[in-house]
Amino acid sequence: MRAFWKRAMGRFIVDRRGHAAMLFSLLLFPIAGLSGAAVDFHQAMSARSRLADALDAAALAVGASPYIDDQTAAALAVDFLNANYPDHTIGQLGQISISLDHIADTVTVTGESHIATAFLGLIGIDTLTVHWETEVARARQTLELAMVLDNTGSMSGSKISALRDAAALLTDILFDNADDPERLRIGLVPFSSTVNVGTQYERAWWLDPDGISPLHSSNFYPPANRWDVIDSMHYESWDGCVEARQIPYDIEDEEPDPARPETLFVPYFAPDEPSYFSGYSNSYMSDGMGGYDQLARQMNSYKYAGVNPSGAASNWGCTARPITPLTSHRQTIDSAINQMIASGTTNIPIGVSWGVRILSPEEPFTGGSDWDDDETIKAMVILTDGENVINGRSNVNLSDYSGYGYAREGRLGVVTASSNALGNALDDRTAAACAYARERGIRVYTITFQVSSTSTRNIMRDCASHPSLYFDSPSNEALRNAFELIAGDLTNLRLSR
Repeated sequence: MRAFWKRAMGRFIVDRRGHAAMLFSLLLFPIAGLSGAAVDFHQAMSARSRLADALDAAALAVGASPYIDDQTAAALAVDFLNANYPDHTIGQLGQISISLDHIADTVTVTGESHIATAFLGLIGIDTLTVHWETEVARARQTLELAMVLDNTGSMSGSKISALRDAAALLTDILFDNADDPERLRIGLVPFSSTVNVGTQYERAWWLDPDGISPLHSSNFYPPANRWDVIDSMHYESWDGCVEARQIPYDIEDEEPDPARPETLFVPYFAPDEPSYFSGYSNSYMSDGMGGYDQLARQMNSYKYAGVNPSGAASNWGCTARPITPLTSHRQTIDSAINQMIASGTTNIPIGVSWGVRILSPEEPFTGGSDWDDDETIKAMVILTDGENVINGRSNVNLSDYSGYGYAREGRLGVVTASSNALGNALDDRTAAACAYARERGIRVYTITFQVSSTSTRNIMRDCASHPSLYFDSPSNEALRNAFELIAGDLTNLRLSR
């Protein structure tokens, strides 16, 4: 074969008629030109892709500022273009145009890039020009945000102040960038060992006024209605806290229904614990009977009537400020943030469950849009500074009272006096509550604030809708940055290309 080609090339070279040589020389130039043109066109397509990304970023930046004027919009767009299409990239930016349509509420950015050619210049084409246009419509989507924030005793001092400042920063950014404030609704769920729904709901139908919930009389004998017991005491009232329902309703958005008593909520009531015995934290009156049966002394229903209890009494452990349902009123949410205090122990799942409930269209709060409303973004920010805690006790109750009652009742799925085991059970309910929120379509952001526990950081990272939506904040500055980043992400979510 090699000899064949050698003879053929020999004939080609010595062919004095010249046709073959002339044909080869004529074809050589366009073949080389076509190969070079492919390289130039590939460069042009790469430049157009980069141009498209840069124009999209510029349009989104302008679109995220609803009250921006044309001149400021142009300057902002140029800044984003220069940042996303630097000089060292392929192509040179040419004419750029920014158009704001205040009626349609759209931003249009058009641009071009000039690419110097390497091979097409041989035939007189020195540059290729690519064009791109992107339009951003300021989304008319509604944002519903629940802020579920740790208000426990470990947040006292500078930490609660830093939290107030950071949460206020988030609301400022969201409201400042909301072209229609009615399409922005924010709610607040401060939590400690339980949550506070507000005293305005006293004896509400969903708060079991008739005492039919299976949990209602769990600490009274003979069975008694908690509302009536509270009323029977002098100078005692319900401060607004509620307890977790039975598993799985403790975390689920199951609408309360008197026909299904287990779905009703019950008012928080910390029983008077036995007098004259060690190991108890909340004895606030005489037991009204003698003997050594500590549980019988505690559950005695009759002892409450007509007494003047001391201390926090039946509200012992009810430390959080009331929930603020979804509102478009900026002053309402800012005021609620400023009123947050730090007291009590940590119960993350009960906070998350009520974050879901204020985003829900169902009772007990009905301010949320339908779960399948495509025009609404539902989001939740969950912050904690420590581990879930229920203090175990070496007494008949096995623990202090909390939003899950006493450990001896098994309402967390375990019956134990181990604080560690009870904390682990709360961790499990936290994971379940977060999973339930995500399944409902809620975009979950999580923040740990000055948390040293690796397990808690892992729980909160796994709680978020995506690992990138988890923020570990070891300082006040990092906390502000986390809330600022979340605000920016939520603002961008409301924009559609």
